[in-house]
Amino acid sequence: MQNTPYPLVWLGDEGILRIDYGRNPRIDLAAISSANAQHRALSLTPRPVLIRGEGTLTSTSEAEAFSISAPVCAITTAVALMQPNLAARLAVKLYLIYHRPPYPCQAFDDEAQALAWLSQYLPAMPENTAGG
Repeated sequence: MQNTPYPLVWLGDEGILRIDYGRNPRIDLAAISSANAQHRALSLTPRPVLIRGEGTLTSTSEAEAFSISAPVCAITTAVALMQPNLAARLAVKLYLIYHRPPYPCQAFDDEAQALAWLSQYLPAMPENTAGG
């Protein structure tokens, strides 16, 4: 039986990194550290990130601190948080008023809109993948 890493992380064809925390996500330090390690394995080029999960995303204070640390900021140009309902998006917007990360960050309920917004933060240079 193969172990699937948590969260699921992959690089879209357009160059936007996706992180899926699954159902009722509670992001802790282990999860965000895993996402960062998987990001680095896929690409060392700073790029935009789409974060999603089913239900309201919650996180620990350790995960929040790591999300604005040098290892994350070095490879992140922007973050779009997919939030399925209005209450969750409002919670994210309120959170961002007091805890704004050093990179652009917004909440969306429509993935196409999130990807369009993130596309402005794509790297202009050829891809620099970890493997090559």
